[in-house]
Amino acid sequence: MREREVTTRVVDLAAAMRRRGPYRVPAPAEVAVARELAEALAGGDGEAARAVGVRLGLEATAFGEDLLLASDPTGERAWLVVVARPGTAPDAVVEVPHPNADLDTERIGLAVQERRARTLYLQAGAHRLAGAPSWVRERADCPADVSSRRDAPFSRVAAVLAARGLPQVQLHGFADRDGLDVVLSPGAARGGPLLAAVRQRLVAAGERVATEPDPRCDDLLGRLNVQGRAADRAGSAFVHLELSRSLRRDAVRRDAVAEALAGALDGVSCERACGDPGV
Repeated sequence: MREREVTTRVVDLAAAMRRRGPYRVPAPAEVAVARELAEALAGGDGEAARAVGVRLGLEATAFGEDLLLASDPTGERAWLVVVARPGTAPDAVVEVPHPNADLDTERIGLAVQERRARTLYLQAGAHRLAGAPSWVRERADCPADVSSRRDAPFSRVAAVLAARGLPQVQLHGFADRDGLDVVLSPGAARGGPLLAAVRQRLVAAGERVATEPDPRCDDLLGRLNVQGRAADRAGSAFVHLELSRSLRRDAVRRDAVAEALAGALDGVSCERACGDPGV
């Protein structure tokens, strides 16, 4: 299947990221601008998102119905990549916090967004190690590792959308392990219907899915994930999804995972919209 133009562009942006590329932590005023961007995105206001994005160094490009807002991955303000559908208020978010580092996670996230017009695609703008000093040992000391940093524009946008009740599916990758394709967890948030639906559909797709308390995946549960913690405070759904390298490098399996995630989001969205009004 031929890639969408927006997918090709985002994949190219991810490929341009460098482990030791330039990166600076945004100033508090810039983090506040990221909140304005989140509000515009939450309302489906493309013009407002374009205008606010300029203040964060985001270039706006239209690809048919999709709007791409992207920072320069080779610059110090490599903060954010967003794909939205202007005029459509999103009802879910698919997140890629470690592009380039977790190979091909952006392809899966974009494939979910392609299937669901109301899914917002949210990606970090830099490699997770960009701007980090050589002595760093803790993830929170890496300024561009957005899943560990509350001061990242990515984190501020995600927190605003979580506060509005939007479920989040966050994609990560791990090196192959025997007998394991996917590690699924709610991170620091609570489990719920979305987590159960994702598991059911991934198993049906033939993937070997592990959840806690499986000892094979204790280090892949995302319990300290900043976006998961924000979702927990907001009471919104959060799914932390770790995918094996073999899965991520297989186009057919990537497509099946995207189909499973889109179907799970559709099912939960329908339950919220069409459920018993007396509940």
